[in-house]
Amino acid sequence: MTTNNWQTGWDRARFELPLHWFCPLLGMGMVATIFMSAMPVSAATTVNLGRSTSFAVLAGPASVTNTGPTTVLGSLGVYPGSAVTGFPPGTVSDGTIHAADGVAAGAQTDLITAYNQAAAEGPITATEPANLSGLTLTPGVYQTSSDGALSISGGALTLNGEGNPNAVFIFQTGSSLITGTSSVILTGGASACNVFWQVGSSATLDGATFAGTVMAMTSITVGSAVTVDGRILARNGDVTLIDDHIDASACFPAVSSLVPDTGAAGTSQIAIGLPLGLGGLALLIAGVSVAAVSRRRLAR
Repeated sequence: MTTNNWQTGWDRARFELPLHWFCPLLGMGMVATIFMSAMPVSAATTVNLGRSTSFAVLAGPASVTNTGPTTVLGSLGVYPGSAVTGFPPGTVSDGTIHAADGVAAGAQTDLITAYNQAAAEGPITATEPANLSGLTLTPGVYQTSSDGALSISGGALTLNGEGNPNAVFIFQTGSSLITGTSSVILTGGASACNVFWQVGSSATLDGATFAGTVMAMTSITVGSAVTVDGRILARNGDVTLIDDHIDASACFPAVSSLVPDTGAAGTSQIAIGLPLGLGGLALLIAGVSVAAVSRRRLAR
């Protein structure tokens, strides 16, 4: 009789003990999800341009100057200056020319906020040499050594989105950007709409093709016959064009807020992790309770 009771208890323990541990372990795993989901990630956050989103070209206090049959796809603006010269022969489509009006003023206000967001973005994925030529980079935040001048001269810069069309690239420099005769090439599904160049002084673009939104503290000069897939936005200086093609049309969502957000729109990580964490906590409590009851049964 004693042997039978012992054997019965052993058989029950063999089948019930895994259940005792399964529920608590599953619960603990799901509870951990809330903390993992709420942790900041190292990926770059897209820059919300606010009212400057619909602008392909934007200049600050002085003017936008063009020579030759430049084409601009997107709005063109200047504020507080009002001088827009060279249109025609230059043309503006998929947008409007705004010279010293309220629309241009709002765009400049939001450009300041967007510029500051891009400058503060982190953590830094890598510190790169001054010349980015010949490099292939994956999504992230990049800064030059000592935050000095940034150049692309002597070979193309390749940005690989790694199959993610929402991958974000942010380049930060406290000085100038000069592209020389080199180009920026997008691969792996990368989009020019998610590439941002925060330039602490002036930018000069001379390569055949350039990708992304340039936000310069002062002036932007685009050399002859350059194609820019993106935007050229100058805070406190002129924009100069020479027979160029500036195309921001692929980057026009509905004009959003009056003031840019601090990051990309979408469901927050905490909102995703909270239900999972609460569910895991419930499973953890239930599993511990079941284990306690089962142990008491086995002890009889």
